[in-house]
Amino acid sequence: MDPNSIRHIFLSCGEASGDRYGAELISALRRIDPSLRISCLGARNMAGAGAEVVLDSSELAIMGFAEVLGALPAVIRARRKIFSFLGEEKVDLVVPIDFPGFNGGVASRAKSLGVPVFWLIAPQVWAWGGWRIRGLREKIDRLGTILPFEPKFFTDHGFDVFDMGHPLMENFGGDFPFEEGITRRERKFHDQDGPLKICLLPGSRKQELSHLLPILKVTSQALVGHLGERPAHFVVSAAPGVDPKTIRSVFNRDTEISSEPLERVLAGSDLALVCSGTASLEAALAGVPHEIVYRTGKLNYWLARHLVRTQFIGLSNLILDKPIIREHIQEGASPLPLARELLRWVTRPNERMNFYQQARDLRNLCGSTGVWERTASALLEFLDETSNAPS
Repeated sequence: MDPNSIRHIFLSCGEASGDRYGAELISALRRIDPSLRISCLGARNMAGAGAEVVLDSSELAIMGFAEVLGALPAVIRARRKIFSFLGEEKVDLVVPIDFPGFNGGVASRAKSLGVPVFWLIAPQVWAWGGWRIRGLREKIDRLGTILPFEPKFFTDHGFDVFDMGHPLMENFGGDFPFEEGITRRERKFHDQDGPLKICLLPGSRKQELSHLLPILKVTSQALVGHLGERPAHFVVSAAPGVDPKTIRSVFNRDTEISSEPLERVLAGSDLALVCSGTASLEAALAGVPHEIVYRTGKLNYWLARHLVRTQFIGLSNLILDKPIIREHIQEGASPLPLARELLRWVTRPNERMNFYQQARDLRNLCGSTGVWERTASALLEFLDETSNAPS
């Protein structure tokens, strides 16, 4: 095969979730067209899927406004490396995946070089940064959305939209034991002396871990006190890319640390304390009663309060546009109130039944399995369209 005829797709991911999603997408693309050249800004999952890693994205996994300043040298180095690669190599399509702070620049660079951009996982400009919509639209040829309300929002703002469905349904749809889990969980709740399995989800970013691990530890101790003679088994889920030693430095040996896929951990859990973000949606899709916890630095929180326009921070609450899960933010994320609120689920069956029905509605709204197969097909169809378009 003529090397010049091989189509080249560049994927740009900056966080652990993007690296996982990128790996799934690469596998789906290879199943359709094994001849593709796929390069990326990514990490070990994308490398394992067979992509050519131009730069490891691990050091770019930052969050919060204040933390960006400390990571600025790494961000500048990464921009130079990626921009140089796009300028020197023949790239036929650039696919940014989420991570808008960095990927906005990647998309701009691609457009300046005449390379089409199919952005996956739309930036959350509906929550903040509405002033950025026009600039974003000028950088993107097609936009893949994952939240149920996003297709209308972005179409109304002039974007060419592809509705992916939510990638989490790959793990929580299909054969996931949702109803079986509810039945098992309810048996546990009605057995007032039986042990409870409580899952703690502190997030994946360093800043999340530093703020939340101490709070979750003290909350778990408070829960033990509230439960009295009833035993509790605590499991802290170590997200991909998180060193379990970081968690073990806070929790003692009585607490299990699990690196298993979160859908497996949640399927066996009765209750959960969850960092706001994707994990809060995962807990809801799994049907696990939980409380959302969010705490960050004072500067980050002050800025977020003045920029974010949504009523809720939990994705399940945002999608359903009502508070199906309680949110504990900043000083409200205090161990004793957290423990009391979490145990409300044990004593209030009507609340649980309402939550389970809301979780069923949420699952229906988030789509079906096959997200990456659909998306890979849409990318290659788009690549055919742009390749055959008159210059």
